[in-house]
Order: sequence, then C-alpha cells, then structure tokens
Amino acid sequence: MNNHIILISYYWPPDNSSGVQRWAYFAHYLKKSGYKITVITVDPKKASYKNTDESFTKLVAGINIVHTDTLEPLKAYSLITTGSAHKGIPRGGVDTSKSLFKRIASFVKENIFIPDARVGWNKYALKAAKTIIEQDYPGIIITTGPPQSTHLVGLSLKKSYPTIKWLADFRDPWIELYSNDMNVKYNWAQSKNKLLESNVLTTADSILTIGPSMQKLLQTKLPQNKRSKVSYIYNGFDQKKLADTKFMPADKFTITFVGLMASDYNYHSFITALKLLQLEPNKCRLSLAGNIAQNFLDEVRHIENLEVDFKGFVPHTKSLSMMKSASLLFTILPSQPNDKIIVSGKLMEYIASEKPILCIGNKKGDAANLLNTLEAGKTFYPQDTEGIYEFLQDCMSSKYNRNNITQETHKYSREHTASRLSELIFKLQ
Repeated sequence: MNNHIILISYYWPPDNSSGVQRWAYFAHYLKKSGYKITVITVDPKKASYKNTDESFTKLVAGINIVHTDTLEPLKAYSLITTGSAHKGIPRGGVDTSKSLFKRIASFVKENIFIPDARVGWNKYALKAAKTIIEQDYPGIIITTGPPQSTHLVGLSLKKSYPTIKWLADFRDPWIELYSNDMNVKYNWAQSKNKLLESNVLTTADSILTIGPSMQKLLQTKLPQNKRSKVSYIYNGFDQKKLADTKFMPADKFTITFVGLMASDYNYHSFITALKLLQLEPNKCRLSLAGNIAQNFLDEVRHIENLEVDFKGFVPHTKSLSMMKSASLLFTILPSQPNDKIIVSGKLMEYIASEKPILCIGNKKGDAANLLNTLEAGKTFYPQDTEGIYEFLQDCMSSKYNRNNITQETHKYSREHTASRLSELIFKLQ
C-alpha cells in the first residue's frame, strides 16, 4: 500500500479559523499511524487570514508542509474598507449592509471569482502538487473546502493522474452555503457553480463530510449507484488538551458563548429570556469571545443586573478555559433552508466540556440529535422564548445538570475520528 498522502488545504496553522482544526488533527494522527503526509497550503504571509493563533503550530510539527504563493483580492478589500489587511476579511460572504463599495465587492466576488475569491491560489497549489507527484507518487490526494475552489485542484490532478485516488472533504456545502444566500448571483454564475460542484462530486473517488444530513444532501446530487462513496466523520475534540486546560470555577452563574455570531442570527428570543429572568445584582455574567455582532453586544449590555464580559478574539487554549469555567454554554445556529446540516467544530468542544448546553436552532438537525443522544443539553427553535427562559431557569437553579462525560462522547475525540479516517483511506486504496 502506498502510504504517501498529499493534503491540499488553504487553511492551515497559524490561521485560527474553524477550518484549520479538522485537518490539522487528522494529519497529526495519520502521521502517527505511519502515513507520510505532505501538506500543500498558502504562505501565511500572503494568505487572506482574518486572525492567527499559534496554538496548533506544534500539533503539525514534523509534517512536511509546502507553502505557495497566491493571488487573491480579499486582503485588498480589507485594506480599502478597514485600513487593515486582515480586519475586514470576511468569514463568509462579504458584508453588504453598509456601503455601495461593499455591495459592488460582493457582486464581483460572487459573479467573477467563481467559485470563490481564493481561486487565485489554485494555479500555485496545482504547480506544487505536480512537482511533488513527479518526485514521490502518492497513493491518495485529499482536498478540503471551503474554499471550494480547492477541489478544482483535485479535479485537475485526477485528470492528469487518474491512478491516484482522490478524496474530497466538504466541511460546508457548496451551493447551499449559508453566507451565499444573501448575495446576488447571475444565473450563469450559479449554473457554473453547479457544474463545477457536479464535476467534483462525480469525479472524486470518495466524498467525505461532517455529518449525516450533509452526507444526505451530497448524495442527492449523485446518481444512485455512486451515493455509497459519500461518508461522514464528525469534527471532534482534543480530549487531552481539554483535560489539561486550567480553569477557574465561576464566582457567579456564567453563561458563555465562544465563536461566531453574525448580525442576522436569531438571538432575540435569548435576549428576551434573559430579561424575563429578572436577575439579581452580581449573580449572573454573560461571557463572550469571538466574532460577535455589535448589535447583540449593545442589546445585552442594557439588560439590568447582567454583567457582560466580551473578550473579543482569544487563542484556542483560552476559549477552552472559558468553556470549562462556564456554568452554561450557549450557541446559536444560523437559520437557513438546509440548517439541519450544521454541526460546528465548536459544538464538539462544548459537548466535551461537561457543561450543559443551550442550543438555538433546528430541533430536528444534526446538532440537536447529538445533544439529545449524549444528554449534553437542549435545543430550542429561535421563536421559543418560553422554552429558552425555562431552561435558563432550570440551569440557574441546578434543576438541570451535566455530571460526567459519557463513554459515548469519547467516540468524538480527535484520535477516534482520525482512526475512522484511516479506515476509510485503507478501504479506498
């Protein structure tokens, strides 16, 4: 068996976005299992990374990493709109709410840079991959997206080297991506995206994704006889890192949110529920970290007797400490036509933290099913103010508690999910 794997991933340490962790951990454990891993990624000095964090650099130490040049517009967009080459880089779609320039930029992004604004990296990644293949022929090429343009590199390589197996990993959907729903696309641009997606799904030897609903969504895009090649492995959590993370027991009831909360998320029922609690002075804290919408911050800061502690961006180790120090964790999932598919990597760390979880989103989605199965918390529809209020009351009065992490939860550790990937790769070869 050829144990050389080429992994092509735009996001890589020191980038701190959620897309980094899945494959940084997979690569780490595959290397420990005896695979030779070569990672092709963008030079971090030239990449459109919003924030950087050295937390995962040590994890991928010893892995052969090839950095390439790139050509893309997002850093220029950020510089023009914010005066910083990084601050204004969008996490998803370009924010179109504030200026004509941003609306024009969004239109160009969706209709000129197809499938995404990082497609300018492809020619550099493709050249690097071909050089490596000619020197040390691999058994498998893996591409992971977003950016979905990365899969076009795999498509080109598969055509040039048909005997190499190709696994395409979809961390998010392509056509149905949440942040694209609000952006204006010409019909021809949408048609081109659908064609590219279809070519990738049809040509790849194996399709991997992050949950059962996403698996089903991708399977519907394939003929019946090809649907078996689509499988899923959840994002996991670092069991050892969590166990080693130091934390301070909360000196008051602390509700913690870590991650992304966009301005269009359905958080209003949560705020209303907090107001209904009629909090006593110095008894409750709302602890927040990450990319949090300013209008959410403005509203919660006006809730009487609620202490609001907004930390902004924090390193990964600090976010884990916040989770373990919390009395209650909460998350809000975006509402969208395919919201059943959403299972964030942050949710897996929430689950492993052993703290009760309040989730606002689709009660029939994959995230809700995980929380129910593991008895880790409860999910409420965005309009269920009463249910959210009662759950907050139960948690504050200790009527609802999580005591111990279950044996079932261990199946979602990074080591365990990597062993499942190793099995998939072995069968593919």
